[in-house]
Amino acid sequence: MKAYPQIDRLLDQAESAQRCAHSNKPLMQKGLYRRYLAGDLVKPYPGLFARSAYWNRLNAAEQSLHAARTLKDLHGNWIFAGITAAAAHGFEHQWLLHHQGLTITLPTRGSYRSHDKLNVIYSPFPKDNAVIVNGIPVTNPARTLLDCGHMLEFRFALPIFDSAAAEGVGNDQVLQECVRTTRDCTTIFRLMQHVDSSSENGGESLARGTMIEAGFSIPQLQIPFTDPTTGERFRVDFLWRADDGRIIVGEFDGTAKYVDPEMTGRKSIQETVQTERNREQALRRAGVTEVVRFTFDDVLQRNPLIAKLRRAGVPTVP
Repeated sequence: MKAYPQIDRLLDQAESAQRCAHSNKPLMQKGLYRRYLAGDLVKPYPGLFARSAYWNRLNAAEQSLHAARTLKDLHGNWIFAGITAAAAHGFEHQWLLHHQGLTITLPTRGSYRSHDKLNVIYSPFPKDNAVIVNGIPVTNPARTLLDCGHMLEFRFALPIFDSAAAEGVGNDQVLQECVRTTRDCTTIFRLMQHVDSSSENGGESLARGTMIEAGFSIPQLQIPFTDPTTGERFRVDFLWRADDGRIIVGEFDGTAKYVDPEMTGRKSIQETVQTERNREQALRRAGVTEVVRFTFDDVLQRNPLIAKLRRAGVPTVP
């Protein structure tokens, strides 16, 4: 395809600024669109473009923030909210949530309507709750939690609440936002009741939220054990103490534990699996009765996780 240096410069500048490419010049926009039709570019949002190879290297949260940085200049009254704001604040969440599109908050319905790439929350005086994070106008942390709590399933909202708590966002701040809204905050109160800043990552928080939704007893998190034979210390992801004295441990096995060199210490998969077996034997020597392992897919699909916990005899809420 014929080269257009000015379009390549525009794309280079956009990548350097972690934005999508857009031009107010009609001829440039037409050039970008022709490159999109040729398959060189992607169009993640109407009027926004990026090189396909560059875009595909970004995770879903980064893609959303690229689009938001561009759109904030095209729509000066937009305040980004919900999962988009959660990404800007750096709160842990599942990237699949960005498939819902961007989220903004506006004071009146005006000419904007929700569609497959945009969710609109109508709220009076949204700029009163706005802060600038990573160059993007977004709702403040507490308001972001409120919106995510209303928009998402409990188990998907809990990682955001856990992560925000670890960053110092307190329940009192969220309560203040509840006072300011006319929406029913029952779901928010439930999330605040279960928030735990000791959760290590969003995957573990999602797992805990799924357990709570399924009626299992709330586990203790990150509990230390010492191997009586070697003196080696371990922390387990989840722990339940049953009424009959059994100690059940839940271990969340993210795929990275097996394939990410930074997580495995550059061990082979076989070596990593053997390390996990040795750890399990050490936990049993330390008094653990049952160890149940589960993956992110088990958690996401829900039923595989529930089946594993039931087989292990994890206690349930009466």
